[in-house]
Amino acid sequence: MKKLITALMIVLSLPLQALADCDFSKGITKVDGGYLYTTECHVAVGQMRQNYLISQQQISDLNKALDLKDLAITKADQRADMWMNTTFKLEDRINTLDKMQETNKWIWFGLGVVTVFAAGYAARAAYGH
Repeated sequence: MKKLITALMIVLSLPLQALADCDFSKGITKVDGGYLYTTECHVAVGQMRQNYLISQQQISDLNKALDLKDLAITKADQRADMWMNTTFKLEDRINTLDKMQETNKWIWFGLGVVTVFAAGYAARAAYGH
């Protein structure tokens, strides 16, 4: 929508400049298969055509800039999504490591209890009941 409004404003402003320099009702006469312009109208139309070409280039440049801006926003959004996904994955991994650490503590405690009972059983067997 911004592109359309910008293009419309530029296109509408160019003929007003030509109309200010030339009276088209008197400055153009029809001749055999064409038109004859007065010097002022010829210069005004030439300048309007040149301004039109310049405005077309400016519109093209503005459209490219808008496309690049949209691309930059899209890439920034993708980077933010990737960062968020990485953060969630790392958080899950840290939670898994915490659970495994807690499980390992219980396993080591259980192995310690089994070792104490095994040492007691071995000592009792060695001294003979």
